[in-house]
Amino acid sequence: MALNPSSPVTGAAVTGLTSPTYTFVEDTASDNNSRKFVVTAVGGTQTGVEVHSVGSPFYGIVKRPANYKPLGRANPTTGIVSQIPKNSHMFRTFKGATVVANPAQESVIDVITYMNVPAGIDLSDTEELLAALSFHFGFGFANASGFRDLILTGTIK
Repeated sequence: MALNPSSPVTGAAVTGLTSPTYTFVEDTASDNNSRKFVVTAVGGTQTGVEVHSVGSPFYGIVKRPANYKPLGRANPTTGIVSQIPKNSHMFRTFKGATVVANPAQESVIDVITYMNVPAGIDLSDTEELLAALSFHFGFGFANASGFRDLILTGTIK
């Protein structure tokens, strides 16, 4: 099954937003190994949140490796594979924001998740890969307000 996101998506619960949703369209990515999704509308209560524009971007990019690295051969005597390569996948979100109000100055928030997956795991231990993905994205989704607090206050406990 290919990555096939449907629009809109429901955002994670974050203090300050009520029932956030994001409508997006697919746009042309910078290379053939990526897909780009541009936010064209927001729903719920998100006062002050802007959709994508040239001056204030709001989009996500999903990227796969240009060339997947296969698992190397095992040593015929020991059965050990000496080097296990990793295939790096990425999900990245860009969001424009005003950093200074007067005069208005914009900058871009850049949120990146890398998924460095050992070659061969897709065949040998799929369940562990699924558990890692489930925990990673579930933890982020469930703790979005905690990450908000961390970024706004610098407090991690």
